[in-house]
Amino acid sequence: MYMKNAPMLKKVYLLFLFQIACLTTVFSGTLPGDSSRIADRIPQSEWISGIMDALTLEQKIGQLLMLSTDDASDQKERQDIEYLLSKYYIGGIILHKGPPVQQARLINHLQEQAAIPLLVGLNASRGPGSSVDHIALLPKKTTLGAIQDEAYLYQAGGAMARQCRLMGIHINFSPVITIGDQKNPQEDVFSNNAYTSLDKGMAVMRGMEAYGVLPCFSRYPAPVFAGRHGENAVDNKVDQLAGMMVAHMATPSYTPVHPEKSTLMRTSVPKTELIKEYLSLEGLVFSTPLKEIKRKGYQAGELELQALRAGNDVVLSPKDVPEAIRKIRKAVADGTFSMKDIDLRVEKVLRAKYQVGLDAYAPTGIPGLLTKLNSNHTAWVKQELYEQAVTVVRNEDQQLPIQVLDTTTFASLTLGASIADEEYTPFQQTLDLYAPFTHYAIPRGFEKSYNQESLFERLRRYGHVVVALHGDAPHGDALHGEDTTDPGFISKNTLAFLKFLAQETQVTVVVFDSPYRLADFSHFNTLVCAYENDTLAQKVVPQLLFGALESKGRLPIDASTQLTEGTGITTPVLGRLAYSFPEAVGIDTDRLRQIDSLAHWAVAEKMTPGCQVLVARHGKVFFHKSYGYQSYDSLTPVNNETVYDIASLTKVTATLQAVMLLEERGMIVLDKKLSDYLPEMKGTDKEDITVRDVLMHRAGLRSFIPFWQMTKDRDKLNPEIYSLFPGNQFATQIASGLYSTPSLKDSLWSWTLHSKLVTARKKTPDWKPRYSYRYSDLSFYMLFMLVERVTGQPMNEFLSQNFYQPLGLTTLTYLPLCKLSIDRIAPTEEDNLFRNTLIRGTVHDEGAALCGGVAGHAGLFSNANDLAILMQMNLQDGQYGGTRYLQPGTVTRFSIRQFNDSRRGLGWDKPEYYHDGGPTAPEASYDSYGHLGFTGTSVWVDPKYDLVYVFLSNRVHPDARNTKLLTEGIRTKIQSVVYRAMEDYQGR
Repeated sequence: MYMKNAPMLKKVYLLFLFQIACLTTVFSGTLPGDSSRIADRIPQSEWISGIMDALTLEQKIGQLLMLSTDDASDQKERQDIEYLLSKYYIGGIILHKGPPVQQARLINHLQEQAAIPLLVGLNASRGPGSSVDHIALLPKKTTLGAIQDEAYLYQAGGAMARQCRLMGIHINFSPVITIGDQKNPQEDVFSNNAYTSLDKGMAVMRGMEAYGVLPCFSRYPAPVFAGRHGENAVDNKVDQLAGMMVAHMATPSYTPVHPEKSTLMRTSVPKTELIKEYLSLEGLVFSTPLKEIKRKGYQAGELELQALRAGNDVVLSPKDVPEAIRKIRKAVADGTFSMKDIDLRVEKVLRAKYQVGLDAYAPTGIPGLLTKLNSNHTAWVKQELYEQAVTVVRNEDQQLPIQVLDTTTFASLTLGASIADEEYTPFQQTLDLYAPFTHYAIPRGFEKSYNQESLFERLRRYGHVVVALHGDAPHGDALHGEDTTDPGFISKNTLAFLKFLAQETQVTVVVFDSPYRLADFSHFNTLVCAYENDTLAQKVVPQLLFGALESKGRLPIDASTQLTEGTGITTPVLGRLAYSFPEAVGIDTDRLRQIDSLAHWAVAEKMTPGCQVLVARHGKVFFHKSYGYQSYDSLTPVNNETVYDIASLTKVTATLQAVMLLEERGMIVLDKKLSDYLPEMKGTDKEDITVRDVLMHRAGLRSFIPFWQMTKDRDKLNPEIYSLFPGNQFATQIASGLYSTPSLKDSLWSWTLHSKLVTARKKTPDWKPRYSYRYSDLSFYMLFMLVERVTGQPMNEFLSQNFYQPLGLTTLTYLPLCKLSIDRIAPTEEDNLFRNTLIRGTVHDEGAALCGGVAGHAGLFSNANDLAILMQMNLQDGQYGGTRYLQPGTVTRFSIRQFNDSRRGLGWDKPEYYHDGGPTAPEASYDSYGHLGFTGTSVWVDPKYDLVYVFLSNRVHPDARNTKLLTEGIRTKIQSVVYRAMEDYQGR
């Protein structure tokens, strides 16, 4: 592997074209995760002097060499390295491509063979994933360049360093700091501007250093600062640049580096002193990888000697180690190379090893390594970087953020995305969380099969079309295979298509690619740059479009003459739910794994076929998972789009929302009698019941009446009421294959009015309710009639107009079969007593079914996300998405506990105060409120902890007598896990 008599370069100064000055200032504190094993460290000076005294000259020279490991699986290469380690005490290794576990095992093995622990280096410009397989990449430099707050760049460096340290890597030979050039739009740069590039690159390096990785200021053979702000800007301001760099560095021990290659080449400084004296570097200085240099005219080992003479401390990738050591040793012996210089270099290497904790070396942990490298924490940091970087470039009509959802129609069009048939991109999936979208796509490879005229006619009919242009397209036009001025992205035909579309309707263009691609779209009124076609970037952009996130990014380069560096528009937040990671809201991810265990246990023990769990905090959904299947046949998995019958959650998500709105508008008064609004109640024993009484379940009403049994004729359903087929006389659907007369709803109301009250309290004072607390569905039969009578319209229409449609809720609805495919709806009970069929898509509750599926106590269907949005609106005191739905204070008045002998608020359920159990986890605060549903559902809001919790299941499938989910308390146990995972939980 190490060749003798290799050809050499004629001019030694070419070595200087790639110099890496490692910033090796001592980082404060201890290494991440290493505090216990380095608590009693030997002092640095003692550790270094002890090693120096024991080394031979050959071994000292060996410490100045770092070998490349081209293939972690190559046994011969491994044996060669082992031999060189044992004979020459090689100082370090450089990793290249390969699986991370295999690479980590190689590191452990070689560290075990080394007498002195090895420095391990890697080119990790976007984290180890830049070079090592199967590791998530962090954002590109151009993306980081769009970020204005350097604290996030510091986090980016820290995330890179954490991944490196997990693998046993100590040196990152990145980032290479260059500036942008429109002639090379694919080049990854921080900025067009030299000073900005340096500032942002140094911020990233400070983050790496803080987490125990030695960051490097890198140079490549191409001019480092070429382009618009290139030679003149830097050549004439050497002192100013140096002063700026010192001002922006973490510690004074950082030394300014002049970045301009052309200036270095014109200087008269002697070549052998160039690095040390002219650049004044204090850290380790590495040579270019010598294996990459042609050696014509040089003998084996001579180039390695010249690299040291040029001022490098460490030689990377020497070709012939034995010959290089022989040449360097001979130079020391004949006095042409100083032994003092060798010792100084070795001491610097050992100092670096001490700084990264190699004096107390411990092997890299292999179990779970890949999971740790791709941890939630890294993903969270990555998402936050995209949140800070995404840039609103144009917003001429102030369309962003999109606020009004119910008076327009939305469509999306993705161009160039690699998606399978009938699949949506992460971008489209996230759009669906905010508004009802119809999605269109021209995926890669299918461009010619699309009829643009037909597509144009469809899209022009929508009020707002969001066009996503995905990068990483192959060479040649991404859409129609035509040659274009800018191959690989968009054709002239497609660009014209989009321009015509923008004249017909509102078009927002989102570019998931290099900002140079914006030039084609600079005349579009609404334009967003996301910089990368990354899954997390795709999830971030819809959150910004709909005001869940603020737009903060600025263009780091000149995309065109109209879109110059620094362009960017700040857009406000509207208070919509965002979607992030537990770390973003102070939640311990590891503890949340107990939710998985509980949900899987519930499914395995057949407490429910499947379920959804969603938790949001501080306005961010940080947990949203689905488990199991829609039924026990395991044919259809539950996903986040699955819709459930939410049963009695209808009371608070439908009827109570309407009541709160009517009350604050003065259309109803809580202490007025229901009979004032419903005259038919006068003359009955319910004449004096107030609105407040029924909201508190203190009206003396029976809990439940099986009204359906009143519709039977002996043992069968009355044929005068029911039919197996729909018709004019049987227009109300009760279930699949069962229809009733519309008058049945009136009969139900009559039976409610004439039902018997429970026994009242004796001799109660005027201030005390006549009846004790008794939970009653009949209360919400009455409230339902109250809402419809006062509003003069069906309650489902009233709720849709005033809440559900403006909120963008696409699944929270009565009568879901009118809007949704039955395949999305989880089945409930196999009803063998009343409807004699499997209930799916029609309401499970018999009383609500007799009402035609629209009732006050049951009837709503939803997925977890829509419920979370409605509950977040309540948590935010009636405001959501820039719109006020309820006046300030309304929700609080209704959710306060009303009496000491009952936990209830007005309509809302509350935690138990004096008893164990209850509807919620024992950790929930007394300020919290929510409700449970018979089908195995729960929504809960906790203002103290700014928390929304949603649990949905169909535990009644196929038999409502299955109470395992209730007796095991799965809903509350999962909720308890959330509280215990809060880092700031302080009790009730």
